Amino acid sequence: MNRSLFRATGVGALLVVCALAGADEADPPEILHVAVTRQLVAGQRGEARVRYRAPGANVAAVVMAVEDRDGARRVTTQRELSMVGPAFGREEGDLFVPIAFATPGRKRIVFTLLTDERQQSEPASIEVEVVP
Repeated sequence: MNRSLFRATGVGALLVVCALAGADEADPPEILHVAVTRQLVAGQRGEARVRYRAPGANVAAVVMAVEDRDGARRVTTQRELSMVGPAFGREEGDLFVPIAFATPGRKRIVFTLLTDERQQSEPASIEVEVVP
């Protein structure tokens, strides 16, 4: 066998492996499931569990948007929570996100994961009923 052909084939295989490794790191994080851990009560702290997969192991923040579905005015608020230290460096796991509401009623909560490079996951939402 020709040595130059063997070297070229080996280099080509190495480039393919490197490209595949880079593709995994470029994949955005993914939210697999969102659930509230217990019944939400107005004025009390609760939490949501966000199960995720992040091929790059670089989840750095969670963006949480809340839409108040009851009342004359539907109000939407959004905030970025950068308290996800336990997620950074892990390719999958659960994040426990604190949530609290001052008023009872139906709410829609939308979660989006952000990587350290500001790459976003597809949003995932959950509808909850906050009791008085």
